[in-house]
Amino acid sequence: MAFTRDFGRGFSGFFRAFRFALDNRMGWMFLVPALLWVLLAFGLYAVLQGPVDRLSDWIAQHLQLPVEAGEEDAWSGVKAFLNGARELGVAILLKFAVAYVLFLANKYIVLILLSPLLAYASERTEEILTGRRFPFGLAQLARDAVRGALVATRNAVLELALVVGIWFLTLLVPLLAPVSFILLFAVSAYFYGFSMFDYVFERRRMRIGESVKAVNDRSGAVLANGALFSLLMKLPLAGVMLAPVMASIGAVLAVREDILITSTPTRVP
Repeated sequence: MAFTRDFGRGFSGFFRAFRFALDNRMGWMFLVPALLWVLLAFGLYAVLQGPVDRLSDWIAQHLQLPVEAGEEDAWSGVKAFLNGARELGVAILLKFAVAYVLFLANKYIVLILLSPLLAYASERTEEILTGRRFPFGLAQLARDAVRGALVATRNAVLELALVVGIWFLTLLVPLLAPVSFILLFAVSAYFYGFSMFDYVFERRRMRIGESVKAVNDRSGAVLANGALFSLLMKLPLAGVMLAPVMASIGAVLAVREDILITSTPTRVP
């Protein structure tokens, strides 16, 4: 019952985040990820365009059918046509493959670079809701950076271990494949949501162990937030533009709703 209630709060908080951002002059935050994504995409493509073209030419040359000098029969014409078509096909396929890899890598690079913005979005949301101010200090910023690195390392190791375990189990029992895909999505969603909720608990100066307990106490909300984040991120450009900020704000809204409800005294009939 508690899990279902928390899941509903996480779901509601995520979708209320968009309107909250617009109503409180935070809409500009949606433009930052989009601009960063476009700049990185064009930058990475420009850097890799030369090496990709050279690799494409090298592959095409090694796949060409030999054409003898002076050979002018019908078969030589067919071989020349096939060589040209193969060269074009290799170039197109390789560029599509590189573009796809860049799309995936760019998304995660953007998320890493967006950490300061997401932390600020979370902090600003709590300031609006509570009126409490969070003073800035270099010493605290350094401690938060170290803590963030430790949390990211811990989560990366755990997620990798869980993913490897699930895939290993699936290899042993292939019939579990449909269940495995659901579990893999749930694991990914949990760690996405964890990072968003941890911004809230980090401001409360919780230790890593305390933050982990606070996150697990709200596992339903964390999973809902991370699942919606993961699904929305699958949309090209629009996903990276909306999902990170909505997830960061939505985590604060979910925690705030939880605090308000649990702190309200129960009436005795």
